Amino acid sequence: MDAFNTQRSLAVAQDCLARLKLDLNGLCVLTECASNAYAFTPVLATLAGAKVLVVGRDSQFGRFEENKLYIQQLLELSGATGSIEFFDSNLPDHKWSEADIITNSGFLRPFTKNKIEKMNSKAVLCLMWETWEFREGEIDIEACRNRDIPIIGTNENFEGANMYEYPGMLCLKLLFEMGLEVANNSFVLLGEGLTGSLVAKTFRHLGIEFDWFVESLDKHEKQGPCRQYRDLPSILGKNRLDAIICADHESRNPPLGRSGFLDLATLREKFPTLRWAHLTGPVDLLELKESGIPFMPNEIKPVGYMTYDSHVLGWEPVILLNSAGLKVGELAARARIGGATATEAINLTVEHGIGQDFEGGFLNFTQPY
Repeated sequence: MDAFNTQRSLAVAQDCLARLKLDLNGLCVLTECASNAYAFTPVLATLAGAKVLVVGRDSQFGRFEENKLYIQQLLELSGATGSIEFFDSNLPDHKWSEADIITNSGFLRPFTKNKIEKMNSKAVLCLMWETWEFREGEIDIEACRNRDIPIIGTNENFEGANMYEYPGMLCLKLLFEMGLEVANNSFVLLGEGLTGSLVAKTFRHLGIEFDWFVESLDKHEKQGPCRQYRDLPSILGKNRLDAIICADHESRNPPLGRSGFLDLATLREKFPTLRWAHLTGPVDLLELKESGIPFMPNEIKPVGYMTYDSHVLGWEPVILLNSAGLKVGELAARARIGGATATEAINLTVEHGIGQDFEGGFLNFTQPY
C-alpha cells in the first residue's frame, strides 16, 4: 500500500462526500471489489452510511483476496463502521433483492435478464458515467424497462463533480509520455463527439497548433473551426505533423486507414517521424502496426472504450465520478422507495442536476448501432 497516495485519496473521498452531501443511510449498495482507485467505491458507500455488498474475482487487475484486503484496510484507516459483505465471483440469488442502488461496475456486468429479474423491484441501476457512453451488451435495457428499474447516467458537467477538464489534461499527459514537447508541435485531432471537443477546447485555450476533424460539422460548428473526415487527405499538404490524436468516442469506422479517407502508409511516408496518440476511437490496429507508425498506449481497446483513461492522471477523477454516481443512486433510490416510477426517479435526478437521462428518455432509448 502506497501510504501517501492512500492517505491523499481518503482525503479526496471525504471531500467528495462533503461536496456532494452524499447520504446513504438506510440504503443498500451493490458494487464491485476492485483495485486502486476503484477500490474506493465501496468505501465511499460505507462512509456515507450504506450497507454494502461487494462482488469481485481474480483478474488482470488483481486477485480477489488482495483487493478485498485493500478495501478492508481503507475502511479501517477511514474509520468507517458500516456493514460490508464480500462475495467471490457470484452474488447469491437472495442478495440481489437487498440492493437499492446497483453500480454498473465491471465485475457485476453484464446485467442479463436473469440478474435483473432477481433485483429489488425498487432498485436503481447507476451507469456511473454519461448515458451517451452506454455500450451494447452490458445491460439488458428491455428487461430493466419491463421491471420498471431505471438506468440513470451521471452528468459529468455537474458543478460539484466536473469531469470535463480531464480529457484535455489526459491528452497532454499522453503526448508528453510519447516524448513530444507539445509547444510548437503540430497535431491532427480525430475528434467526433464530446471527448474530442473537450480536447479541442483545451488545445485552443493553450494555443496549441492542431487541425480538428470530425464526422459531423453540425454537432461541432459552434465549438470552433473543424473540418469533416472526408477532408483528411488535405493534411498531406502540411509541412509538419508530429502526431495524430484519436479521441473519437462516437464513430464506428476508422476515418484514417485503407477503409477510411487516407491510408496510414501514405501518412508515414509523408511524415516519417509521425506518432499516433490513442485516447479512444476506431482504428485498424493491424494496419497501424504494418504502417510502422509508433503508437501509445500499447494496448488499444475496442470502439466505445477509453484506451487511455482518466485514472492515469491520478485517483481523484475516478473517486469523484463514482461519488457522483452514488449521489445519483441516492436521489433515485429514495424516490423509488417513496413510490416514484422509474421515469419520475430519473427526472428527479435530472432536475437536481447530477443525473442524466438517455436521449429521448429511458423508455424510448434504442442502441444507435
